[in-house]
Amino acid sequence: MKSDETGSRASQRIAVLLHARCRKSSWHVFPVELGDVSHLGCSIVGCAEPFVPGQIVRLSIANMKPIEAQVRWIGDTATGLQFTVPLADHVIAQLAKAYGIEITAA
Repeated sequence: MKSDETGSRASQRIAVLLHARCRKSSWHVFPVELGDVSHLGCSIVGCAEPFVPGQIVRLSIANMKPIEAQVRWIGDTATGLQFTVPLADHVIAQLAKAYGIEITAA
């Protein structure tokens, strides 16, 4: 996901608590939890499954058709994916309404 010189993201992320299925191959499918989603991608949190930058995966999210994505980064507790085709505004709105969570400072 691209950011500009000020560090702002190209697409606003929405914090979610959303279970999905990730497919690495026709036989390798496993559950994941998404921590945020945007038009351009999402993050997978707390997954023990190893990923490789550049790897192509398919996500099955809620009642949507599978979404192809590429692994862009790997952190200690999360993995960032970039969707091959950005999600439409109405899809983001539906996901935010159904699965969005509000993050407040403690």
